Amino acid sequence: MRTTHTPHIVDNADWLKTGAIILVAVGHFGYFFIDYADWWSVLGRMAAPVFFFLMGYARSRTIPLRWIWLGVILTLLDSWNMDWTWVAPNILISMVLIRSARPYVKILMERYGWIAFTVSVLALLAMLPIAANVVDYGAEGWLWALFGLCQRMYIDGKSTTNVSMMRWPACIVAAVVYVWQEQVEFWFSQNQLTAVMFGVGILALGLCFFRRGPSPVQPPAFIASVLHFVGWHTLEIYVIQLAGSELIIKFLPDLAA
Repeated sequence: MRTTHTPHIVDNADWLKTGAIILVAVGHFGYFFIDYADWWSVLGRMAAPVFFFLMGYARSRTIPLRWIWLGVILTLLDSWNMDWTWVAPNILISMVLIRSARPYVKILMERYGWIAFTVSVLALLAMLPIAANVVDYGAEGWLWALFGLCQRMYIDGKSTTNVSMMRWPACIVAAVVYVWQEQVEFWFSQNQLTAVMFGVGILALGLCFFRRGPSPVQPPAFIASVLHFVGWHTLEIYVIQLAGSELIIKFLPDLAA
């Protein structure tokens, strides 16, 4: 009899999301449980740009309500562990803002081309000091989303302007600003900073060639099913590991770094 089972086809995004969520877990584990975890943070820095890039790359305009209430819950857990001091709202809130703004930015870039792109970049650079306290990863995260949007417009090839060429300056600005802002926050040593620069540079260059679609490398069925699962449930995995870490150090403070 013909089998009704359809093997999972691994998408390029599945590889990207799986690698990013592993790096998220590494960064968070070091932050919560390891003393002097600078090198753990170095690896963790490679995760957030992927998710911001994919937010700009995605066409969807839907904003799931769970993004909002999960973002609020994670923010409250973070503040709770900080004795209810102000903390930048969780990255999910930033995702909501990006998805809300993306369609309008796209229209402006299609209509006004390089002028709209330049104004967008300058506006985000001007917002760096303010946005850092408003949302997690601040305006440097939004620069990665702008890069993702430029990459998507290049892949679609439907722009009547030179938008497709904007992915290169968008890539460079996002990478440079991100490394700069992370160094301001973490004060990495020279070797650590070099590793961050190298990792972010390789990541940014690779994203310039990213496109959604079946991966040219299809792993064995078991690995493919895991990658497919992680690709579809990245949000849930992120929330469980972050909320779990916050609760562990709250109720078992001896385990905290």
